[in-house]
Amino acid sequence: MDNNNSVLRFEFVPAQDARRRHDGYGAGSLFLDGRPFWFSGSESDPRRFEWTWVDFLEHIAAIWPALVAEQTYPFDWLNKSASHPGEIWMRADYRWASRDEAIADEEEPVLYEFHRRHNLAAGWKGIGLPALVWLRVGNSVWLSPENGMPYRASEQECRNSLQAIGDQLAAAFEGSDNSRVVAAVLAWRLRGATLKASFLELATGFTTSELCLLQGSSSANDYWEVSDKTDWDHVPANENELLAAARMTRGVLPVPAIARVIEKIRKTPPAKTPGLDELGRKAVLHLQQGQAVYAHESGYHLAQWVREQLRVGLQRYVDIEAVLASFNVEVTSLRFDSSHIEAIAFWGLHGPCIMLNDDRAHDSHERKRMTLAHEFCHLLVDRKNALPAAEVLGGAVDQYVERRANAFAAELLLPRESVEQEAKAGNLRLSDLLLMRQKFGVSKTVACAQIYNSRVFEGLQHFEQDYVEGRIARFEAFVQREKIVSEVV
Repeated sequence: MDNNNSVLRFEFVPAQDARRRHDGYGAGSLFLDGRPFWFSGSESDPRRFEWTWVDFLEHIAAIWPALVAEQTYPFDWLNKSASHPGEIWMRADYRWASRDEAIADEEEPVLYEFHRRHNLAAGWKGIGLPALVWLRVGNSVWLSPENGMPYRASEQECRNSLQAIGDQLAAAFEGSDNSRVVAAVLAWRLRGATLKASFLELATGFTTSELCLLQGSSSANDYWEVSDKTDWDHVPANENELLAAARMTRGVLPVPAIARVIEKIRKTPPAKTPGLDELGRKAVLHLQQGQAVYAHESGYHLAQWVREQLRVGLQRYVDIEAVLASFNVEVTSLRFDSSHIEAIAFWGLHGPCIMLNDDRAHDSHERKRMTLAHEFCHLLVDRKNALPAAEVLGGAVDQYVERRANAFAAELLLPRESVEQEAKAGNLRLSDLLLMRQKFGVSKTVACAQIYNSRVFEGLQHFEQDYVEGRIARFEAFVQREKIVSEVV
């Protein structure tokens, strides 16, 4: 078995002896990004390990729905703090250390079950293999190996690899008279029906009663626009902007407000955006050619390129509303009954559209510009790659793409190089540099962030540096408390 296009690659050879094969035995291994991960022997001489691979077939059949449909953590505080699933226990321990033991007693079993249904290694019995935690995020998947750096890979390629090994195991064990093996093969064959039965709950995070409240008299498929012709055995249903918006706002907005959001999306017609589509295609290629390690570096890199494409000089103001209008992106608004969410962007069968929160009408013009620039980043590079048909600024989000979009927005509206040019022109005092916020239409906090991240910062006087750092720190504390975004840039 070989899928060279995937970060995840399995090898398996069934036992030659018919009795052992029918009892689920075989020899196999798992390679992660081309390196041996589950194996016997040494890394320099990795070999397949022999075991009852029915353990693995049982496990992936049971957790298949969660792997392909569940895209958020079980707690909002994890959605806000964990950059990838490899961090969940560290974040949990940090939280529980400062809280009453009763909170840990209540949350730990829930987190343990979540971890088990996303850990590919959790099903092995009598053998210790390193954990590999899988969490889908839109069209990509986080693969977080035990004691290793996480990978962000293609969801389809990883799913194909996992499906292929499941199919190979089921075929190898076909005809077995071992009741456990027979049950595992049957469970794998019926994984599509199991997924179909639990898909909406997993894809949205809502309970059955909450879903009924949202759907009203509409059928589930009609309300959520899930196709009746879905091949549940091979694809994880048509994940769409309605499901994504519901999932990302759950626990942040009251249910009636979520219903209004979904109805607004349902009533938004599709728009043709050839210019945005083409710029987005080129933007993704640009990012791939100069892949940055950190999210903020990627955001800066992209914003610099976009300014060049839009032919906006370093000393020019970006009219972000006009840019969006030129790409036929609708900007609308709706009352969310909460100030915790700034905006929702969505695309797919509806839109693309950016929906601003009318309950944040007090926000400054500068903050609105940052919000729109942030969503512009998602519309450019995340529609077909990272995000699942919607993005909620302030909801349950993927931290990497949020940090990238924040950095993109700041750099698009006020490039760090513009700050450096201003300093070279003789305006070395912080008070002079902060006047740039008026010309570029950004808040004092964004101006401070761009000064801090430029080469100008080290040349400021100590009291000026203290002011810049203090401004950023106060904003970060406010952001964490209000659950709006995780980082400034």
